[in-house]
Amino acid sequence: MLSKPVWAIANRVSSGLTPLRSNPEFWLNGTIPWLKTEQLGEKLIYSTTEKISEVALRKTSIKVYPPNTLSIAMYGEGKTRGNVSIIKSKMATNQACCNIELDPELADFEYVYYFLKTQYNELRNLSSGVRKNLNSDDIKNFVIRLPKNLTEQKKIVGALSALDAKIDCNKRINFELEAMAKALFDYWFVQFDFPDSDGKPYKSSGGKMVYNTLLKRDIPQNWAATPLSSITPVSNESLNPADFPDRLFKHFSIPVFDVVKTYGVELGQSIGSNKFTVLGADLLVSKLNPWSNRVVYAMDEADQICSTEFVVWRSSSENLKNFLFLIATSQQFISHCVQSASGTSNSHKRVNPSVMMRFELPYEEKVAAEFGKVINPILKKLIVNQRENQYLSQLRDWLLPMLMNGQVMVV
Repeated sequence: MLSKPVWAIANRVSSGLTPLRSNPEFWLNGTIPWLKTEQLGEKLIYSTTEKISEVALRKTSIKVYPPNTLSIAMYGEGKTRGNVSIIKSKMATNQACCNIELDPELADFEYVYYFLKTQYNELRNLSSGVRKNLNSDDIKNFVIRLPKNLTEQKKIVGALSALDAKIDCNKRINFELEAMAKALFDYWFVQFDFPDSDGKPYKSSGGKMVYNTLLKRDIPQNWAATPLSSITPVSNESLNPADFPDRLFKHFSIPVFDVVKTYGVELGQSIGSNKFTVLGADLLVSKLNPWSNRVVYAMDEADQICSTEFVVWRSSSENLKNFLFLIATSQQFISHCVQSASGTSNSHKRVNPSVMMRFELPYEEKVAAEFGKVINPILKKLIVNQRENQYLSQLRDWLLPMLMNGQVMVV
């Protein structure tokens, strides 16, 4: 293994720039992707949420970085600082991103990315000042350990990137599956074109609609405005895993309060506080930070528990559970929860479970059950992919430090 500072294996190490927000010509009709630290953390970044104009490029000293540049977050509250990603298209960044353009004859960009992933805490510990920020010099002088030749670097990358490629594939499949499920939900419960008794779309085929004063909209005849509390009960059954040392409780669903849906696994002996028990027919809906859309779909497994930050919807059947999953992930339900959330700060706002369960929706039990049956294979595949990604991520993160330290060799 060689040990070299970043500057010794890079063609350029520099930070970005933010064009003046007060100058509209820098931002209007932007075509150049402009990266901020909040996006860093995923392995590959192809696009950005904001773009700057060609005028900004001409009139400021902002730089455009080539594909395969590594970008590290130097600033950021919480977990942001120290996150690293690979830029996969030409883009500029803000001043909080330190960008490393590696010399391809000295270091493989993916190898250095994976190495820096193992150094997250070490990078954060370099922070200085009141706000605990990194600076470009810290990163330029940060030591990278790497095999003597590129062939060895690429072998290690091959093992790790194969796992990441499968994770990425599953994510893309799930994106399409979610879109398909939401489109069907919209067709049945927003447009009300569910199959009628003749298999024809209800509303489009002349099905009778009546105005509902509570929902302030037309809904199908014989449907009702129904609160969630009348459709599914909430379970508060709880236990402390420490009181049951003979049970592993290894399937522990944990909330992660961001936009990424996840399923966590934690060994029971490491848990020392009360948790809700979870059955296979349950949906776990987060009451903390309700805008994060945190919903976990329980599976038929033994000894499942979850954080008490969830509200446990205990549905009577799998088909109803599938219907409720689409309700819990709908924008209307999320808006209801966000409007009624309270707390000292945005990161600690919660929705009261009783308020959550007052959400009113147009409902007819047989149609809901039939919808749940139709989307069952879609949701099952989506959940299986989520679980597989969790296990693949754990395998990758287990292998990563051993490959970087030379404890495990790739042949």
